[in-house]
Amino acid sequence: MNKWFTHIFNIIVGILIVIEGSVYIFMNNKDGELHLRSIIMTILLLVAWGMSYRKQLISENSSAWLIVTIIILIPMILPWLFFI
Repeated sequence: MNKWFTHIFNIIVGILIVIEGSVYIFMNNKDGELHLRSIIMTILLLVAWGMSYRKQLISENSSAWLIVTIIILIPMILPWLFFI
């Protein structure tokens, strides 16, 4: 797989995780308290994405880790399906 695609795709995924996490954290902000569940979910998604991105760069089979990154995107996509 092309390394440029790997970098660009993963940078976009990382930016989307941060944007969506901040939207959920501040949308669920009630009475000045940050939404702990949204913070934990955002951190877990960032950690999983970071591990997958690292494995894509150092592994010989980076396509398998690209699939893991796409699976990580599922929790990001599902909440938006309920708004449609």
